Amino acid sequence: MAECTDVTTGYVEIPNEDYIRIQQTVDRGRNLWRLDPIRTAQVVGRLFGLYETDRYTLVQKYTERGSGLRHATVRVEHGPCSFLLDLYQPVDQGPKGIWVLQNITPL
Repeated sequence: MAECTDVTTGYVEIPNEDYIRIQQTVDRGRNLWRLDPIRTAQVVGRLFGLYETDRYTLVQKYTERGSGLRHATVRVEHGPCSFLLDLYQPVDQGPKGIWVLQNITPL
């Protein structure tokens, strides 16, 4: 397996990120990329060493039993390396809910 040491892996949520404020901003029609898990992975992933020009593929969307939280898994091809990105919707669920990057796992 190739080493892509430029990419941060593991738990990657941004400290002190205000999900309610981000959701309100999107509700007002700004930063609408947050409504798409692939675009969120591309934009936020840059903070952790990924490139917007990497190849992003939606693997799955699912609803967590019990909590009802919606999740998405996105696969990223970054040079010779592959990663799975886990995202979830922390505020509103469904098409109007923002996505947040939570975890990056090397494959």
